[in-house]
Amino acid sequence: MPVSVGSRKGLSKVIASAEDERVVLTSHGRVVAVVDSAERLDEDLRQLRKAADEVIEFATRSAVDGVEKRWDLDSACDRLGLDSSLVSERARTAKQK
Repeated sequence: MPVSVGSRKGLSKVIASAEDERVVLTSHGRVVAVVDSAERLDEDLRQLRKAADEVIEFATRSAVDGVEKRWDLDSACDRLGLDSSLVSERARTAKQK
């Protein structure tokens, strides 16, 4: 949403919109701010912490199992709660850059 539109709507309307979905404010096509609900931010933080714990657990288990143990992408993604098809697609996209 352009800042000018948000300004016309008023802060209370922008906040009300943010309760339903993240509101991205732009100026001249560039993102300048994001308005989000506290509940959604808390959930995002919870998921990040959970993911960090899983990565640490995965690394620890890998170290304990020894370097000879190799993980295929599907097994690693399954262990970390990730979608291996999304990881594969991101890898393909990154390779093309």
